[in-house]
Amino acid sequence: MRFIASLIEQGLGSILTFGVNIWLIRNGVQVSFGIYMFWYTVAWMLGTLQSTLATTHLYNLPSAIDNRDVRREPERFLLTVMMALALCAAIGIGIANAVLGSLGSDLFAPTSILFIATFLTFQFARAFAFSRQRPRLAAILSGGVLTVATAGLGLDFLLGHPPTADRVMAIVGVAYGVSALGVILLLLEGMRPMLDLAGLRRNLPILRGSVWMAVGAGSAEVTNRLYSFAVVGRFGTESLASLSVVQQMIKPAWMLSGAWASIGFPQLSACRADNNPTGFARTIRRGMAATLSGSFAWSVMILFAWPWISGTLYNGRYLAEGWLVYLWGANVLLGSIGTVLNAGMLALGLFRDLAILDIVAACVVIASVMIALQFSYGMTIVATLAGQTTQVVLMAIQMRKRLRKPMGMTL
Repeated sequence: MRFIASLIEQGLGSILTFGVNIWLIRNGVQVSFGIYMFWYTVAWMLGTLQSTLATTHLYNLPSAIDNRDVRREPERFLLTVMMALALCAAIGIGIANAVLGSLGSDLFAPTSILFIATFLTFQFARAFAFSRQRPRLAAILSGGVLTVATAGLGLDFLLGHPPTADRVMAIVGVAYGVSALGVILLLLEGMRPMLDLAGLRRNLPILRGSVWMAVGAGSAEVTNRLYSFAVVGRFGTESLASLSVVQQMIKPAWMLSGAWASIGFPQLSACRADNNPTGFARTIRRGMAATLSGSFAWSVMILFAWPWISGTLYNGRYLAEGWLVYLWGANVLLGSIGTVLNAGMLALGLFRDLAILDIVAACVVIASVMIALQFSYGMTIVATLAGQTTQVVLMAIQMRKRLRKPMGMTL
Protein backbone atom coordinates (compact mmCIF):
# COMPACT_ATOMS: atom_id res chain seq x y z
CA MET A 1 0.00 0.00 0.00
CA ARG A 2 2.86 2.40 0.65
CA PHE A 3 4.11 1.91 -2.90
CA ILE A 4 0.61 2.60 -4.26
CA ALA A 5 0.35 5.77 -2.18
CA SER A 6 3.83 6.81 -3.33
CA LEU A 7 2.90 6.11 -6.95
CA ILE A 8 -0.27 8.19 -6.58
CA GLU A 9 1.82 11.02 -5.14
CA GLN A 10 4.18 10.83 -8.08
CA GLY A 11 1.22 10.79 -10.44
CA LEU A 12 -0.26 13.94 -8.93
CA GLY A 13 3.10 15.69 -9.21
CA SER A 14 3.46 14.58 -12.82
CA ILE A 15 -0.04 15.80 -13.65
CA LEU A 16 0.89 19.22 -12.27
CA THR A 17 4.14 19.41 -14.23
CA PHE A 18 2.55 18.06 -17.40
CA GLY A 19 -0.50 20.29 -17.08
CA VAL A 20 1.49 23.48 -16.55
CA ASN A 21 3.76 22.68 -19.48
CA ILE A 22 0.86 21.89 -21.82
CA TRP A 23 -0.88 25.07 -20.67
CA LEU A 24 2.13 27.16 -21.65
CA ILE A 25 2.80 25.26 -24.88
CA ARG A 26 -0.79 25.55 -26.15
CA ASN A 27 -1.69 29.02 -24.93
CA GLY A 28 1.62 30.85 -24.56
CA VAL A 29 4.44 31.76 -26.90
CA GLN A 30 7.42 29.48 -27.46
CA VAL A 31 9.90 31.86 -25.83
CA SER A 32 7.78 32.00 -22.67
CA PHE A 33 7.85 28.22 -22.37
CA GLY A 34 11.61 28.25 -22.84
CA ILE A 35 11.97 30.80 -20.03
CA TYR A 36 9.80 28.71 -17.71
CA MET A 37 11.80 25.56 -18.47
CA PHE A 38 15.06 27.41 -17.75
CA TRP A 39 13.96 28.47 -14.26
CA TYR A 40 12.34 25.09 -13.64
CA THR A 41 15.71 23.50 -14.35
CA VAL A 42 17.40 25.90 -11.92
CA ALA A 43 14.80 24.96 -9.29
CA TRP A 44 15.53 21.25 -9.68
CA MET A 45 19.27 21.83 -9.50
CA LEU A 46 18.85 23.70 -6.21
CA GLY A 47 16.50 20.92 -5.10
CA THR A 48 19.32 18.46 -5.68
CA LEU A 49 21.59 20.59 -3.50
CA GLN A 50 18.88 20.60 -0.83
CA SER A 51 18.74 16.81 -0.96
CA THR A 52 22.42 16.63 -0.02
CA LEU A 53 21.99 18.97 2.93
CA ALA A 54 18.59 17.98 4.27
CA THR A 55 16.29 15.46 2.62
CA THR A 56 18.78 12.58 2.29
CA HIS A 57 19.57 12.94 6.00
CA LEU A 58 15.84 12.88 6.79
CA TYR A 59 15.52 9.55 5.00
CA ASN A 60 18.47 8.14 6.94
CA LEU A 61 17.03 8.98 10.38
CA PRO A 62 15.84 6.04 12.55
CA SER A 63 12.35 4.69 11.95
CA ALA A 64 9.63 7.26 12.55
CA ILE A 65 7.43 4.61 14.14
CA ASP A 66 9.81 3.50 16.89
CA ASN A 67 12.09 6.51 17.39
CA ARG A 68 9.96 9.63 17.44
CA ASP A 69 11.83 11.16 20.40
CA VAL A 70 15.21 10.41 18.80
CA ARG A 71 14.12 12.13 15.57
CA ARG A 72 12.82 15.39 17.09
CA GLU A 73 16.09 17.27 17.41
CA PRO A 74 17.55 16.19 14.03
CA GLU A 75 14.27 17.12 12.34
CA ARG A 76 14.36 20.60 13.88
CA PHE A 77 17.97 21.00 12.75
CA LEU A 78 17.23 19.90 9.19
CA LEU A 79 14.22 22.22 9.04
CA THR A 80 16.57 25.10 9.88
CA VAL A 81 18.97 23.96 7.14
CA MET A 82 16.10 23.98 4.64
CA MET A 83 14.97 27.46 5.68
CA ALA A 84 18.50 28.83 5.34
CA LEU A 85 18.90 27.26 1.90
CA ALA A 86 15.54 28.62 0.69
CA LEU A 87 16.49 32.10 1.90
CA CYS A 88 19.91 31.95 0.22
CA ALA A 89 18.31 30.68 -2.98
CA ALA A 90 15.82 33.56 -2.98
CA ILE A 91 18.62 36.10 -2.52
CA GLY A 92 20.77 34.47 -5.21
CA ILE A 93 17.92 34.27 -7.74
CA GLY A 94 17.06 37.88 -6.97
CA ILE A 95 20.62 38.97 -7.76
CA ALA A 96 20.62 36.87 -10.93
CA ASN A 97 17.39 38.51 -12.07
CA ALA A 98 18.81 41.96 -11.40
CA VAL A 99 21.77 41.15 -13.66
CA LEU A 100 19.56 39.61 -16.36
CA GLY A 101 17.26 42.63 -16.26
CA SER A 102 20.15 45.06 -16.67
CA LEU A 103 21.35 43.05 -19.67
CA GLY A 104 17.89 43.02 -21.27
CA SER A 105 17.79 39.21 -21.27
CA ASP A 106 14.48 37.47 -22.00
CA LEU A 107 15.29 35.17 -19.04
CA PHE A 108 14.46 38.04 -16.67
CA ALA A 109 11.56 36.74 -14.53
CA PRO A 110 11.21 38.22 -11.01
CA THR A 111 8.57 35.70 -9.92
CA SER A 112 11.21 32.97 -10.24
CA ILE A 113 12.34 34.12 -6.76
CA LEU A 114 9.03 33.05 -5.21
CA PHE A 115 8.75 29.99 -7.43
CA ILE A 116 12.14 28.53 -6.50
CA ALA A 117 11.97 29.33 -2.77
CA THR A 118 8.55 27.67 -2.41
CA PHE A 119 9.57 24.76 -4.65
CA LEU A 120 12.40 23.98 -2.20
CA THR A 121 9.95 24.23 0.71
CA PHE A 122 7.61 21.81 -1.07
CA GLN A 123 10.39 19.30 -1.74
CA PHE A 124 11.38 19.36 1.93
CA ALA A 125 7.77 18.90 3.09
CA ARG A 126 7.37 15.95 0.72
CA ALA A 127 10.56 14.27 1.97
CA PHE A 128 9.54 15.03 5.56
CA ALA A 129 6.28 13.13 5.07
CA PHE A 130 7.96 10.15 3.40
CA SER A 131 10.67 9.99 6.07
CA ARG A 132 7.91 9.78 8.69
CA GLN A 133 6.52 6.86 6.65
CA ARG A 134 3.40 8.82 5.75
CA PRO A 135 3.11 8.51 1.96
CA ARG A 136 -0.60 9.31 2.08
CA LEU A 137 0.18 12.71 3.57
CA ALA A 138 2.75 13.25 0.83
CA ALA A 139 0.04 12.42 -1.73
CA ILE A 140 -2.31 14.92 -0.05
CA LEU A 141 0.48 17.52 -0.28
CA SER A 142 0.96 17.01 -4.02
CA GLY A 143 -2.79 16.91 -4.52
CA GLY A 144 -3.11 20.22 -2.68
CA VAL A 145 -0.50 21.85 -4.91
CA LEU A 146 -2.28 20.52 -8.01
CA THR A 147 -5.66 21.80 -6.82
CA VAL A 148 -4.49 25.29 -5.85
CA ALA A 149 -2.37 25.70 -8.99
CA THR A 150 -5.18 24.52 -11.29
CA ALA A 151 -7.67 26.87 -9.67
CA GLY A 152 -5.23 29.78 -9.86
CA LEU A 153 -4.29 29.22 -13.50
CA GLY A 154 -7.93 28.77 -14.47
CA LEU A 155 -9.03 31.95 -12.70
CA ASP A 156 -6.14 33.90 -14.21
CA PHE A 157 -7.18 32.73 -17.69
CA LEU A 158 -10.85 33.61 -17.10
CA LEU A 159 -9.75 37.12 -16.12
CA GLY A 160 -8.28 37.44 -19.60
CA HIS A 161 -4.57 37.09 -18.86
CA PRO A 162 -2.56 35.03 -21.38
CA PRO A 163 -0.15 32.59 -19.68
CA THR A 164 3.39 33.87 -19.43
CA ALA A 165 6.36 32.39 -17.60
CA ASP A 166 6.16 35.10 -14.94
CA ARG A 167 2.45 34.65 -14.24
CA VAL A 168 2.63 30.86 -14.21
CA MET A 169 5.60 30.82 -11.82
CA ALA A 170 3.81 33.22 -9.48
CA ILE A 171 0.64 31.09 -9.34
CA VAL A 172 2.42 27.74 -9.02
CA GLY A 173 4.80 29.24 -6.46
CA VAL A 174 1.88 30.27 -4.26
CA ALA A 175 0.43 26.74 -4.60
CA TYR A 176 3.75 25.20 -3.53
CA GLY A 177 4.12 27.53 -0.58
CA VAL A 178 0.59 27.27 0.85
CA SER A 179 0.43 23.48 0.60
CA ALA A 180 3.98 22.85 1.87
CA LEU A 181 3.67 25.12 4.90
CA GLY A 182 0.44 23.40 5.93
CA VAL A 183 2.03 19.93 5.80
CA ILE A 184 5.23 21.02 7.57
CA LEU A 185 3.24 22.57 10.43
CA LEU A 186 1.20 19.38 10.71
CA LEU A 187 4.31 17.19 10.87
CA LEU A 188 6.16 19.43 13.32
CA GLU A 189 3.40 18.98 15.93
CA GLY A 190 4.48 22.11 17.77
CA MET A 191 8.23 21.74 17.16
CA ARG A 192 10.11 24.88 16.13
CA PRO A 193 13.15 25.40 13.93
CA MET A 194 16.47 25.15 15.75
CA LEU A 195 17.93 28.64 16.00
CA ASP A 196 20.27 28.46 19.01
CA LEU A 197 23.96 28.18 18.15
CA ALA A 198 24.62 25.44 20.71
CA GLY A 199 21.96 23.21 19.18
CA LEU A 200 23.18 23.88 15.66
CA ARG A 201 26.76 22.98 16.59
CA ARG A 202 25.60 19.85 18.40
CA ASN A 203 23.76 18.58 15.34
CA LEU A 204 26.35 19.42 12.69
CA PRO A 205 27.55 15.76 12.59
CA ILE A 206 24.20 14.93 10.98
CA LEU A 207 25.55 16.52 7.83
CA ARG A 208 28.35 13.96 7.65
CA GLY A 209 29.06 13.17 4.05
CA SER A 210 27.20 16.23 2.76
CA VAL A 211 30.30 17.67 1.10
CA TRP A 212 30.83 14.51 -0.92
CA MET A 213 27.11 14.26 -1.62
CA ALA A 214 27.08 17.87 -2.83
CA VAL A 215 30.05 17.23 -5.11
CA GLY A 216 28.38 14.11 -6.48
CA ALA A 217 24.98 15.74 -6.83
CA GLY A 218 26.49 18.76 -8.56
CA SER A 219 28.32 16.53 -10.99
CA ALA A 220 25.16 14.50 -11.60
CA GLU A 221 23.28 17.71 -12.34
CA VAL A 222 25.92 18.59 -14.91
CA THR A 223 25.35 15.18 -16.46
CA ASN A 224 21.56 15.52 -16.52
CA ARG A 225 20.97 19.23 -17.11
CA LEU A 226 24.00 20.80 -18.79
CA TYR A 227 22.19 20.51 -22.13
CA SER A 228 19.60 23.12 -20.99
CA PHE A 229 22.15 25.86 -20.42
CA ALA A 230 24.23 24.85 -23.44
CA VAL A 231 21.21 24.94 -25.77
CA VAL A 232 20.01 28.31 -24.44
CA GLY A 233 23.49 29.79 -24.81
CA ARG A 234 24.14 28.38 -28.31
CA PHE A 235 20.70 28.16 -29.94
CA GLY A 236 18.34 30.26 -27.78
CA THR A 237 15.24 29.70 -25.64
CA GLU A 238 13.11 28.56 -28.59
CA SER A 239 15.42 25.59 -29.20
CA LEU A 240 15.21 24.65 -25.52
CA ALA A 241 11.43 24.79 -25.86
CA SER A 242 11.57 22.40 -28.84
CA LEU A 243 13.63 19.92 -26.83
CA SER A 244 11.41 20.29 -23.81
CA VAL A 245 8.07 19.67 -25.53
CA VAL A 246 9.20 16.12 -26.33
CA GLN A 247 10.74 15.62 -22.91
CA GLN A 248 7.46 16.58 -21.24
CA MET A 249 5.67 13.65 -22.83
CA ILE A 250 8.35 11.21 -21.65
CA LYS A 251 8.56 12.66 -18.12
CA PRO A 252 5.59 10.73 -16.67
CA ALA A 253 7.75 7.60 -17.01
CA TRP A 254 9.87 9.03 -14.19
CA MET A 255 6.90 8.49 -11.86
CA LEU A 256 7.89 4.88 -11.25
CA SER A 257 11.48 5.82 -10.46
CA GLY A 258 10.40 8.57 -8.11
CA ALA A 259 7.79 6.38 -6.41
CA TRP A 260 10.29 3.58 -5.95
CA ALA A 261 12.99 5.91 -4.60
CA SER A 262 10.64 7.39 -1.98
CA ILE A 263 9.97 3.99 -0.42
CA GLY A 264 13.01 2.03 -1.68
CA PHE A 265 15.60 4.31 -0.07
CA PRO A 266 14.27 3.72 3.48
CA GLN A 267 14.04 -0.03 2.75
CA LEU A 268 17.66 -0.13 1.60
CA SER A 269 18.76 1.79 4.69
CA ALA A 270 16.89 -0.73 6.85
CA CYS A 271 18.60 -3.65 5.07
CA ARG A 272 21.98 -2.10 5.73
CA ALA A 273 21.13 -1.52 9.40
CA ASP A 274 20.01 -5.16 9.71
CA ASN A 275 23.14 -6.42 7.90
CA ASN A 276 20.94 -8.02 5.25
CA PRO A 277 22.82 -8.02 1.92
CA THR A 278 20.37 -10.52 0.39
CA GLY A 279 17.42 -8.25 1.08
CA PHE A 280 19.41 -5.26 -0.13
CA ALA A 281 20.22 -6.91 -3.47
CA ARG A 282 16.65 -8.14 -3.86
CA THR A 283 15.30 -4.61 -3.31
CA ILE A 284 17.70 -3.30 -5.96
CA ARG A 285 16.64 -5.96 -8.49
CA ARG A 286 12.94 -5.37 -7.91
CA GLY A 287 13.43 -1.64 -8.22
CA MET A 288 15.18 -1.99 -11.56
CA ALA A 289 12.57 -4.42 -12.91
CA ALA A 290 9.68 -2.15 -11.97
CA THR A 291 11.18 1.12 -13.18
CA LEU A 292 12.67 -0.24 -16.40
CA SER A 293 9.56 -2.07 -17.57
CA GLY A 294 7.31 0.90 -16.87
CA SER A 295 9.65 3.41 -18.52
CA PHE A 296 10.03 1.24 -21.63
CA ALA A 297 6.29 0.74 -22.04
CA TRP A 298 5.58 4.46 -21.66
CA SER A 299 8.31 5.49 -24.12
CA VAL A 300 7.04 3.08 -26.78
CA MET A 301 3.50 4.40 -26.34
CA ILE A 302 4.65 8.02 -26.78
CA LEU A 303 6.63 7.07 -29.88
CA PHE A 304 3.58 5.66 -31.64
CA ALA A 305 1.27 8.40 -30.34
CA TRP A 306 3.49 11.32 -31.37
CA PRO A 307 1.49 12.28 -34.50
CA TRP A 308 -1.65 12.52 -32.36
CA ILE A 309 0.19 14.39 -29.60
CA SER A 310 1.53 16.91 -32.08
CA GLY A 311 -1.79 17.35 -33.85
CA THR A 312 -4.09 17.44 -30.81
CA LEU A 313 -2.19 18.47 -27.68
CA TYR A 314 0.26 20.80 -29.42
CA ASN A 315 -2.15 22.27 -31.99
CA GLY A 316 -0.30 20.78 -34.96
CA ARG A 317 3.13 21.99 -33.83
CA TYR A 318 6.40 20.08 -33.22
CA LEU A 319 5.62 17.09 -35.47
CA ALA A 320 9.18 17.18 -36.87
CA GLU A 321 10.61 16.80 -33.34
CA GLY A 322 9.20 13.27 -33.02
CA TRP A 323 12.62 11.69 -33.58
CA LEU A 324 13.67 13.08 -30.19
CA VAL A 325 11.35 10.56 -28.53
CA TYR A 326 14.00 7.89 -29.18
CA LEU A 327 16.63 9.94 -27.36
CA TRP A 328 14.44 10.98 -24.44
CA GLY A 329 13.22 7.38 -24.15
CA ALA A 330 16.80 6.19 -23.80
CA ASN A 331 17.36 8.97 -21.28
CA VAL A 332 14.53 7.80 -19.03
CA LEU A 333 15.59 4.13 -19.28
CA LEU A 334 19.14 4.93 -18.20
CA GLY A 335 17.76 7.26 -15.55
CA SER A 336 15.61 4.46 -14.11
CA ILE A 337 18.67 2.27 -13.60
CA GLY A 338 20.65 5.19 -12.25
CA THR A 339 17.96 6.13 -9.71
CA VAL A 340 17.98 2.65 -8.19
CA LEU A 341 21.78 2.33 -8.09
CA ASN A 342 22.14 5.86 -6.72
CA ALA A 343 19.74 5.10 -3.86
CA GLY A 344 21.71 1.95 -3.10
CA MET A 345 25.01 3.77 -2.88
CA LEU A 346 23.55 6.54 -0.70
CA ALA A 347 21.97 3.97 1.63
CA LEU A 348 25.38 2.31 1.98
CA GLY A 349 26.98 5.65 2.80
CA LEU A 350 29.29 5.54 -0.22
CA PHE A 351 29.18 9.30 -0.65
CA ARG A 352 32.80 9.76 -1.73
CA ASP A 353 32.71 6.89 -4.23
CA LEU A 354 29.47 8.17 -5.72
CA ALA A 355 30.89 11.68 -5.99
CA ILE A 356 34.01 10.48 -7.82
CA LEU A 357 32.13 8.47 -10.42
CA ASP A 358 29.64 11.33 -10.89
CA ILE A 359 32.58 13.65 -11.59
CA VAL A 360 33.85 11.23 -14.25
CA ALA A 361 30.40 11.09 -15.86
CA ALA A 362 30.12 14.89 -15.79
CA CYS A 363 33.49 15.23 -17.55
CA VAL A 364 32.24 12.88 -20.27
CA VAL A 365 29.12 15.03 -20.71
CA ILE A 366 31.03 18.31 -20.83
CA ALA A 367 33.33 17.00 -23.54
CA SER A 368 30.43 15.46 -25.46
CA VAL A 369 28.28 18.59 -25.28
CA MET A 370 31.09 20.72 -26.66
CA ILE A 371 31.18 18.43 -29.67
CA ALA A 372 27.38 18.22 -29.96
CA LEU A 373 26.99 22.02 -30.08
CA GLN A 374 28.81 21.99 -33.40
CA PHE A 375 25.93 20.05 -34.94
CA SER A 376 22.41 20.69 -33.56
CA TYR A 377 20.55 21.21 -30.31
CA GLY A 378 19.14 17.68 -30.50
CA MET A 379 22.63 16.17 -30.36
CA THR A 380 23.10 17.56 -26.85
CA ILE A 381 20.78 14.76 -25.66
CA VAL A 382 23.15 12.22 -27.22
CA ALA A 383 25.92 13.87 -25.20
CA THR A 384 23.79 13.51 -22.06
CA LEU A 385 23.28 9.81 -22.84
CA ALA A 386 27.05 9.33 -23.02
CA GLY A 387 27.41 10.67 -19.49
CA GLN A 388 24.46 8.67 -18.19
CA THR A 389 25.89 5.47 -19.63
CA THR A 390 29.24 6.13 -17.96
CA GLN A 391 27.47 6.87 -14.68
CA VAL A 392 25.35 3.69 -14.72
CA VAL A 393 28.24 1.40 -15.66
CA LEU A 394 30.48 2.77 -12.91
CA MET A 395 27.73 2.57 -10.30
CA ALA A 396 26.93 -1.03 -11.26
CA ILE A 397 30.60 -2.03 -10.93
CA GLN A 398 30.93 -0.30 -7.57
CA MET A 399 27.67 -1.75 -6.24
CA ARG A 400 28.65 -5.30 -7.21
CA LYS A 401 32.01 -4.86 -5.52
CA ARG A 402 30.45 -3.42 -2.37
CA LEU A 403 27.82 -6.14 -1.93
CA ARG A 404 30.54 -8.78 -1.75
CA LYS A 405 31.58 -7.32 1.62
CA PRO A 406 29.67 -7.32 4.95
CA MET A 407 27.09 -4.50 5.07
CA GLY A 408 28.78 -2.73 7.95
CA MET A 409 32.11 -2.34 6.13
CA THR A 410 33.17 0.42 3.79
CA LEU A 411 35.44 0.06 0.80
